[in-house]
Amino acid sequence: MKTAAIIAEYNPFHNGHKYQIEETRRLTGADFVLVIMSGNFVQRGAPAIFNKYIRTRMALCGGADAVIELPSLYAVSSAEFFAGGGITLLNQLGMIDFLSFGSECGDIALINNCAKLLSFETPEYNCALQSFLKQGLSFPAARNKAVIKSVPAAGLSNDCADTALLSEETVNALFASPNNILALEYCKALLVSSSNITPVTIKRQGDSYHETEMNMDTSVFSSASAIRNAIEHGNAPVTGNFPTCFLTCDDFSSLLHYKLLTEQEQGFSKYLDCSCGLSDKIIKNLPAFTSFTDFCSLLKSKDITYTRISRVLIHILLGITDKSSYRQPLPERKLSVPYARLLGFKKDSAALLSAVKKNSSIPLISKLADAPSLMDNHALSMLKQDILAGDIYEAVYYNKYKKGPLNEYKQFPVIL
Repeated sequence: MKTAAIIAEYNPFHNGHKYQIEETRRLTGADFVLVIMSGNFVQRGAPAIFNKYIRTRMALCGGADAVIELPSLYAVSSAEFFAGGGITLLNQLGMIDFLSFGSECGDIALINNCAKLLSFETPEYNCALQSFLKQGLSFPAARNKAVIKSVPAAGLSNDCADTALLSEETVNALFASPNNILALEYCKALLVSSSNITPVTIKRQGDSYHETEMNMDTSVFSSASAIRNAIEHGNAPVTGNFPTCFLTCDDFSSLLHYKLLTEQEQGFSKYLDCSCGLSDKIIKNLPAFTSFTDFCSLLKSKDITYTRISRVLIHILLGITDKSSYRQPLPERKLSVPYARLLGFKKDSAALLSAVKKNSSIPLISKLADAPSLMDNHALSMLKQDILAGDIYEAVYYNKYKKGPLNEYKQFPVIL
């Protein structure tokens, strides 16, 4: 039995995702496709537009065989830890053959080559990175320049015929696209963990990641950003196929504002990825708070991106504090994913779930009531963070639509 995995957000699930699942089966010959999916909050620092159970059903209808939740700690982390948490989970399942991911590049050898440089963090790379950070560049911009500067010293080739060392043009193209960056992080995590999982990349089709307008040509895949924008503005072509009830960042404005007001005296540096400087900046600008998105724009600067600020605010909202494992050097880093929470599956994927239960080194949780008997205190603490994230999401949803809220302890996996 061959199994391929996809780490995703499906925010929301669309035809491009369906294409990826179909191509994954074709390229790998996989019997099953298992998805590791973000819960109710996503990597860019925002609530998912639909809750995790709606998106799970979409994924199963679109071709996935089973969906497991990526713990909220990793789901709302930077690309490095989003990928690292997902790979850690997959490695522990013990039966995944392939990891499939989209990329604008579409060249797995090139991605792997750059990932090697980032994984082993040569002295040349680290020196260049620190130099560019001290110049006030954001981390993504500094990393891009550091890779370009250190490639000649590293002497890596991309293992493709008729291609030379990573050029400045190639590196710039890789780091210019979000899917390429995630692809690099997946390969980094596979390399550092000495994983037996084989990476497979599928070239992104359709509109660009950043496109915010729906493509009028229905044969072209619109971006998730464009689809979310269309849903939020009630455009008929989309609302006919998606639920009409949804959440955005600004639906959480009042709740976030309250949390910031009540904790401003002690500061926010205890929260994940919030430096003392950013904490001070939040406190200084708090009197000007009007909404979640406006506050992100107010705090944004040359060295701190909008997305990082948005993630930090979500960390504060959800109570996600700093983690010692996040500060460890990459080769020594040991991320913890002590359980696999099942969100949904197809009835004919029994063999897949049996293989997970047989080979996994962590418990597969389908009922929250069973968790205390299967997990230690550390694992339960992480799971409670996921439950809290779900409860906060559902409370805001109920306040907006007077529907629900879903009770995490009474919600069972989606079955098709």
